[in-house]
Amino acid sequence: MTVRKAAMQVFPRTAHAVGAPSGRFLTVALVAVVVSALIPLALFGLSDDGGAANFVGWTLPLVRMLVHLTSLTAIALLCVGVLLPADNPQGDDAGSEVLAPLAIRLGRRGSVAALAAVVVCGLFLLWTYFDVLGQGPLQGAGFADFGVFLDQLASGRALIAQIGFLLASAVMAWVARTSTALRMALFLAVAGTTTLALGGHAASESGHGLAMFSMTGHIAAASVWVGGLAGLGWLALYRVEVLHAVVKRFSRLALICAAVVTVSGVVSALVRVPDLTALPGSLYGLVLALKVVALGGLIGFGALHRRRLLAGNTFSRADFGRLAAGELVVMGVAYGLAVALVGLEPPL
Repeated sequence: MTVRKAAMQVFPRTAHAVGAPSGRFLTVALVAVVVSALIPLALFGLSDDGGAANFVGWTLPLVRMLVHLTSLTAIALLCVGVLLPADNPQGDDAGSEVLAPLAIRLGRRGSVAALAAVVVCGLFLLWTYFDVLGQGPLQGAGFADFGVFLDQLASGRALIAQIGFLLASAVMAWVARTSTALRMALFLAVAGTTTLALGGHAASESGHGLAMFSMTGHIAAASVWVGGLAGLGWLALYRVEVLHAVVKRFSRLALICAAVVTVSGVVSALVRVPDLTALPGSLYGLVLALKVVALGGLIGFGALHRRRLLAGNTFSRADFGRLAAGELVVMGVAYGLAVALVGLEPPL
């Protein structure tokens, strides 16, 4: 009898939980990278006239979505790794806590996801460049103006910064063996998402300093919130035995994120729309109101989450799954409305 078969008989659920997700995760990561790599081949293989005239323009949102998905995947894995109890929780120095084996594995998977995000960010940088030029490579678009593009457009510099943060996060997560190192990897991954504030509307507002500061906090808190909840969903499916301890830690973190998202959202609205009386009747005001409603729903789900899951020492995977799924739906709506707000001009 092999060691693996013996482990399956003694600890059937745990043995399956450790082995099964690894192959699935690597497969998903590989598919994401391959799909991302095939996009430029399609771009160079198609002509920009006829039906493919706006190829770069209509694929740009797809590449942007891949940037968000891969970045959030890295944050989800790293966040769960950080929240897992350490092997030496009674150590004198909290920063020297040794990571549990599961946290180390999650760190390495987060590293792979961060590298996938680097690849997609590189593609998004090229897509943005071609979109600014208004033509594809087959119509004579070259890289002679690429330096000017990076020098004059904040979006290009923001993507370069995001790539740098994600690369540093990938390296740190791969070699992390202590809680401090994994927290630093998570911090770098979250910092990569905040570079969006440098290339968005916040960078061009009249009070751009306050706008960028509030947007940076907004994006960082939302990324940790979304990624952490997604990571809890992974634990509920594969490692339910450690879920309760992680949920307790995440509950406190989620409350902080909710406060930051709420305050930063109000600040952003005040900066972009000095005259709040112009909001009623405008599309911007409608989307903003929907976002506030979605955020209220999130806070309500969070309260229900804590009351039902943290009141006792036992809870079922099915109950947590239903609750987490509902919260993810509301969170997805809020996230989508936030993206929509970025693309809308505030009322004058």
